[in-house]
Amino acid sequence: MGYICAKCKKKIREGLRCTYCGSRIILKERPNLSKEISTD
Repeated sequence: MGYICAKCKKKIREGLRCTYCGSRIILKERPNLSKEISTD
C-alpha cells in the first residue's frame, strides 16, 4: 500500500513530498472494499 499525490495523481512509495511535482499534499491509498452491515 502506498500514497497518491493529490496534485498530479501519481503513486508514491514513501516520503513527505511528491517526487514528480514537489507537492506536499499526499493521500493514503485505500482498498475498494464494501462492507455489509445488518440492520436488525
